[in-house]
Amino acid sequence: MKFTYNITFVTDSRQEQTVVDYLRQTAVPALFNDASPARNLELRKVVETGGEKPDPQQGSSIALAASFLSEAEARKWEQSFLAPALCDFQNNFQNKAFFFVTLLENLL
Repeated sequence: MKFTYNITFVTDSRQEQTVVDYLRQTAVPALFNDASPARNLELRKVVETGGEKPDPQQGSSIALAASFLSEAEARKWEQSFLAPALCDFQNNFQNKAFFFVTLLENLL
């Protein structure tokens, strides 16, 4: 895969399971289906940053990643699948969680 979208969701530790359940039950089916060009779905929790475990009082980070064969394919997915899913996420969680999106190019 040449490109990977990584979406990191950050929330209060008390909301973590609610966010994970939402991602599994609502976002993943919308983002990864037969019409979607996304491949290699990954849903991970950040357990260490810079050699340190995150302070539970600073929140919890959950990363969702998808791989693509081309940048054009990734951008199409962003517009057609990711943007609506993130809008729905924001409507559901409002100020209880936020996210940031990164598009990565594989250099190996």
